[in-house]
Amino acid sequence: MEQIEAIGIFLFVLFTLLGSGVWVGLALLGVAFVGMELFTSRPAGDAMITTIWTSSSSWTLTALPL
Repeated sequence: MEQIEAIGIFLFVLFTLLGSGVWVGLALLGVAFVGMELFTSRPAGDAMITTIWTSSSSWTLTALPL
């Protein structure tokens, strides 16, 4: 698949999600999910949950509610 086609797919998904009122962070997560489903053979759920959990369970985020 050409790069321009991949960019078109990603922009379409991003603008569709943002246009439907989805928050920016969740829209970017949706674009990443679509990209992993279409362009890799690795299951998207396994790869994404590891990365999301690692970045959201850090000690630097503990001070945010304070």
